[in-house]
Amino acid sequence: MGRDRGKFNKRGGRGGRGSRFQATSADEIELRNSRVAQFDAARAKRREEAADEDGGGDAEGGGDSGGEEEVRQGIQDVKVTTTTPKAEPKSTEPRPMTRKEREEKEKERKAADYRRRHELGLTEEFKRDMAKLAEVKKRREDAEARAAAEKEVETELEKEIKAEATKNEEEATKKLKKSVGKKKKGAEIPKLDKIAIKKMKPTQLKEALKVRGLEIQGNSKALTERLLTYEAAR
Repeated sequence: MGRDRGKFNKRGGRGGRGSRFQATSADEIELRNSRVAQFDAARAKRREEAADEDGGGDAEGGGDSGGEEEVRQGIQDVKVTTTTPKAEPKSTEPRPMTRKEREEKEKERKAADYRRRHELGLTEEFKRDMAKLAEVKKRREDAEARAAAEKEVETELEKEIKAEATKNEEEATKKLKKSVGKKKKGAEIPKLDKIAIKKMKPTQLKEALKVRGLEIQGNSKALTERLLTYEAAR
């Protein structure tokens, strides 16, 4: 008796009532093919055994029907139902920070704490800066004190030089006045040599010119030349 093909659809199901195989990966397809191959081998073996025992077509037809049913059942066993994954509800809790974010956060916290302690003068860096500032201030004060002392010494030295020059000029003036007094008494005006004239101060030159009845206006060079000319002509 032939097969009743009307009971099965093209995909191996019975009358459209069986579940269709749905595979979502290569592993599932390979598993399905392996099961089908096993069932085919078992069906062929049963056909051979039935043919040897009964020698009739009924046993073969029964074995074929039973084998197809087992194949269909095996395919259903490896059926994989694909379901749409449910959307996870959104969490209201804050996202946990990564290790890098935690390190950055800790770094910022330490920097802010260091700045606060530095402003309060509690850090070693602040103490070192204050010590350096005090040292620089002390060196500056010492330098100013040395400069003031040196300036004072220079001022005193200038005063001494001026005093010595004034004293020498006064002595020369006194000598000149003495010589003028002698002239008034009838004494002859002493002759001055070239070296003595060149060593005389402007005041002394004017006194000498005045004694000799010469003009006393002009600078030191003019006075010296006038006196030299007079003495050379004597």
